[in-house]
Amino acid sequence: MLADEMPLQGSRVTIGLIGRPPALSRVEFENAVKDALRQYTRTDALAASLLLQTRLLARRSTCAASVKDLREMLAETAGVLFANARDEKLYRVLELTYLNPVPKQEAAADRLGLSLSTYRRYLRASVERVCDWLWRQEQEAGESQRPPDLMPTMQSETAEPSFPDAPRRLSIVVLPFLNLSPDAGLDYLVDGIVDSLMTDLSRALPGSFVISRSTAFTYRGRQIPIRQIGKELNVRYALEGSVVADPLRVRVNVQLIDAQTEEHLWAERFDKERRDVLEVQEEIVARLSRSVGIEMVRSEVNHHRVGCGGADATDLAMRGKALAEEIRDKDKAARALLLFREALVLDPDNVEALVGIASTLVYQVLNLYRTDERDELLDEAEGLIDRAVALAPDHIGVCRARAALLRARGRFMAAVAATRIVIERNPGDPTAYRELGLNKLYLGATREAAEWFRRADRIAPNDPTRWSWLQGLGRALMQLGEYTEAADVLRLAIQSNPGFKRGKAYLAAAEALAGDLELAKRHMAEFALIDPGLTVRDFALRRSSVPVEAVSSIYIREHDRILDGLRLAGMPSA
Repeated sequence: MLADEMPLQGSRVTIGLIGRPPALSRVEFENAVKDALRQYTRTDALAASLLLQTRLLARRSTCAASVKDLREMLAETAGVLFANARDEKLYRVLELTYLNPVPKQEAAADRLGLSLSTYRRYLRASVERVCDWLWRQEQEAGESQRPPDLMPTMQSETAEPSFPDAPRRLSIVVLPFLNLSPDAGLDYLVDGIVDSLMTDLSRALPGSFVISRSTAFTYRGRQIPIRQIGKELNVRYALEGSVVADPLRVRVNVQLIDAQTEEHLWAERFDKERRDVLEVQEEIVARLSRSVGIEMVRSEVNHHRVGCGGADATDLAMRGKALAEEIRDKDKAARALLLFREALVLDPDNVEALVGIASTLVYQVLNLYRTDERDELLDEAEGLIDRAVALAPDHIGVCRARAALLRARGRFMAAVAATRIVIERNPGDPTAYRELGLNKLYLGATREAAEWFRRADRIAPNDPTRWSWLQGLGRALMQLGEYTEAADVLRLAIQSNPGFKRGKAYLAAAEALAGDLELAKRHMAEFALIDPGLTVRDFALRRSSVPVEAVSSIYIREHDRILDGLRLAGMPSA
């Protein structure tokens, strides 16, 4: 054992590098900030805060960091972040909740003239901004405290020039967006979108490297070629954009650019009705982070294809991930599985490969691609998830895979809890809202399920997996007796995924229940060509994607309406 690894007497704590506080993961750090805010007025509780061990707080004093230092840091951070008059309510919400608290949030909301729901949304936004700011400061403090042997070596004028490594995969700088609105005072909205997008991208895309806000914003107002920015920051991608806001709408234009070639890889326009500013910002950022993440992965796959040399485990896992985004296609799901397995052979501890295999197996079961091996596939997926948890417990892909596995097992309440963890870490993931909707559907909370499906569609109306929540919404609407709307939604689901086999059957049922028997029978005939001989009994039991015995009695009773629709449309009963 090395000297600097000797255990302390009477303690299980081990010291890594002498004189350096242990580094916290991002999740641990953010939880510590939230705990410190909640305990701001309690000296005894703050004395146990993990923030006292951080590099950020250590650099504020030559002595050990104190509770006083911690309080000052939190108060100063709030004062700096929300110094602008337009952020006054965010600051006041934070102040009245934590820094100078009133007994109840209801009283604080009333004092500020806000509804309780708006108050809590403001509180969540302000806390997230504090967490993000302090995390970035902690990372910068860590860079300045690297041991001497890890610092770059100074070179003499006669030394050979050194060249930086190639940019990391999935490395990106989100440049300050332009405010093209007539009102220059809306800079706060534009900057808020960029700030939140940086945070969501790093959460949504494990393995990504997002340049910090403090660095990215040094390029504000400077006319510098993207290629030069890419070289200076050593990143592979740059995202630039603009925002136009008027009293009615907010429009955001974005472009993803290859920072090495300046090729425009992807562009999109987001147009939202302007309601509550924070709500609009959340929806725009959610759509952006999901779309940008998908495009970066696709671009990385293309980088590999045009490059040279054999594929490594990371390349294979990334190619599998790109195919898995198109899991609506049975063949692509099978090819993704092969790529993930190849990656795992090269690197048995590759978390992306472990998660990729597990998720693909689960969705092959849930999408009814492989119906004869259900238990074996789910058992294998569970074992792989356990291995991934041991290697990377905070990996968001692990959380997603576990939530889907729990649904496939019929453990819907546990799946809801697991999915809420995914949403807490990445509110911009539409598939998480879909999972909540499906679990709520099976639990009998049909109206609530429909709202979760609608939430997913607001976030990602052009997503390749859109069909998966639209089919859920169509089923929920049929179970609620809203047949005409159900048929409209199911047509959109089929447009999103023409290979969705059961879609034609669901659509036929909705049309029959809505009274259009001619169209219903035509669609049922088309479905019969795809899956000949299927009966209503088979549809309800043997072809169910979840254990029928696990669903609620409310679901069974409401689902009988769909079965009645199938019979009306011409499917044999048994």
